[in-house]
Amino acid sequence: MKFDSLLFPLLLCSAVLLLACQTNEPLGSSAEHQDSPCPTRLIELDTLFQQGVLPGRASNLIKQRMYWLEGSLADHSVYESMDWVLAVDSVLIPLRVRALQDGRMRWSGSRSFYVPVTKGMQALEETLFESHTWDLEGRAVLVARSESDCWSAFPAAWVVKETIAAP
Repeated sequence: MKFDSLLFPLLLCSAVLLLACQTNEPLGSSAEHQDSPCPTRLIELDTLFQQGVLPGRASNLIKQRMYWLEGSLADHSVYESMDWVLAVDSVLIPLRVRALQDGRMRWSGSRSFYVPVTKGMQALEETLFESHTWDLEGRAVLVARSESDCWSAFPAAWVVKETIAAP
């Protein structure tokens, strides 16, 4: 009767595969996902660096993640009113931008992760980020937004550096 015990899982798998073949979307995808936040421009973006920082005090803040990258916008106009964000996972991380001495730009920002507060623990105000539904396929994208323009660019690579502990 070994055949009878395998019949149910076999029928269940067949039903799932049949349902998947009847839709135009792959399993796990959603109609809400978009492929790209804005038109993509080819600009020289170096490696995106990410580094975790563990706080030195007990609080509801358990980790911060720092992001930074550099690049050149030689042929693209940059407006004072541009809003720079880094799209990762499902959130948009606000970025600061500054010009370097060699004419390149450096973008940097951070993301904080929290846990529920327990009795006697210091409670820091949680920072909430704007969310997105873009399907980035595990990549990050730099997004520049203004009232009249929106464009995006993908960093050349994404390097995760070793986590450090704050004093």
